[in-house]
Amino acid sequence: MNPAPTPVTDLASSGAKEPEVRRTRRPWRLAAGLMAVLAIAGLTSACTPEEVAKMAIAEHWGTNAACAEKIVLRESRFQSTAVNPRSGTTGLFQIHPIHAPWIKRTFGYDFSEMNDPFKNSEVAHALSAEAYRMYKDGWQPWRKGGARIPGGGCPA
Repeated sequence: MNPAPTPVTDLASSGAKEPEVRRTRRPWRLAAGLMAVLAIAGLTSACTPEEVAKMAIAEHWGTNAACAEKIVLRESRFQSTAVNPRSGTTGLFQIHPIHAPWIKRTFGYDFSEMNDPFKNSEVAHALSAEAYRMYKDGWQPWRKGGARIPGGGCPA
């Protein structure tokens, strides 16, 4: 035999208290979430400055990455925040502040952003491409005794 249905009443009008809903916490979910966040943070922070620099170079220099890495090793030792206190050259490729207006016009970057390895590498590649296009001389500072080396530096 079926029990009689219980009438539904409006709790607010009857003056009765609303039943308390208890949520059970699952500590393992919180722990799993924290572990995932820590694992991701650990993976991203595990890169050395040199590894990050090489990723930036590979992204912008493609087949000429090995040549560009040699320049960066000499210019900044793969330190993206390197600044020459005398000349103000900045970043991996030691971009000179004289290029700041061109950088702003071409990329929209402020010169202060040249300590970002990806932006610095992008700008250096574009500067090299421009020099190579105009003079067949890729990375101008890398010359023997100041003399132009045909196709010298890294061709873009």
